[in-house]
Amino acid sequence: MNTPASQRCRELDAVRGIAAVMVLLFHYTVRHAALFGDDAAPFHVNHGFFGVEIFFGVSGFVILMTLERCRTPGDFVFARCLRLYPAYWVAVATTFAILSVFPLAERTVTWPQALVNLTMLQEFLGVPHVDGVYWSLEVELVFYVWMLAVFVVDGMRHMHRLIIGWLLLSLAALAATALAGRELPALPNRLLLIEHSPFFAIGAAAFVDFRAARVSRPTWLVFGLAPVAAWLAKGVEGIVVSLAMEVLFALLVWRRAKFLDVRWLVFLGTVSYPLYLLHQNIGYVIINGLRARHVDYGWAMLAATAASLAGACVLTFWIERPIQRRCRAWREQRVARRRAVAAGTPRPADGA
Repeated sequence: MNTPASQRCRELDAVRGIAAVMVLLFHYTVRHAALFGDDAAPFHVNHGFFGVEIFFGVSGFVILMTLERCRTPGDFVFARCLRLYPAYWVAVATTFAILSVFPLAERTVTWPQALVNLTMLQEFLGVPHVDGVYWSLEVELVFYVWMLAVFVVDGMRHMHRLIIGWLLLSLAALAATALAGRELPALPNRLLLIEHSPFFAIGAAAFVDFRAARVSRPTWLVFGLAPVAAWLAKGVEGIVVSLAMEVLFALLVWRRAKFLDVRWLVFLGTVSYPLYLLHQNIGYVIINGLRARHVDYGWAMLAATAASLAGACVLTFWIERPIQRRCRAWREQRVARRRAVAAGTPRPADGA
């Protein structure tokens, strides 16, 4: 029988959907004006960029859920690569192709740089992104590596202590740099995820308590430390976002977040990753093209949103999911063969 932790959590999908819409609206109503000088948006979602931090909180929860189901480190690496790379490769190719035909000032890369982007490690290698939203994928990858290391050394049972230690380290670093009037050193900040740690920590601590359906004392401690770290890293807005996330994740632990299980929000969460990957530069091309033809900004933004959603649906249901099904079936066959060989029994035939 499936446990609650092993089932797909529709409420988390809804949170992903909210985060994706926040980021999209920030880019279309605020970031576009900063880049192209067109400030005609009918409204402005000035803090929508915090949707990325909400994504990090969801990752904190989901990555521990994934590790709980994994038997080996290879299982985790396979699951995460299958989740991240197929959609990402298609998004990189699509965005690069569109920008090659409809270039954006200072946002177009060469084809060798686009090839480097396929690794998802371009920022580490000093290569510009095909689309600026890809910066957060590096953060996710670093978090995955740390969580994989915890799994390898059998540290999952000490997760609360590790999370609290990480937050205390981040608090010390953030406080020290604030008192010294300096910025965080780039490399330690990137490798230890200091600025993003409170958001990952909230989701991770919530998952530790998810099975028990109660918020434990260590998680309450995390919930106390995280807003302080978020304030030092992101200002007052960081406190607000972290507290809102804590309320959402506490309700999730208590099984009282069913109000989030709304069909359209869950749908947006289902396509949120491709939507995040596709919406920014492609959306800018659409908005700029329509604005050049004197289309009202609101209609131009709506067209960009519709196109991004359509692309996300195509990528999710016609490309990403079929690839994932085939890759999982292939891996299951390989595992079955290995077990059969180990047990000294006949191997299952291909396609069996």
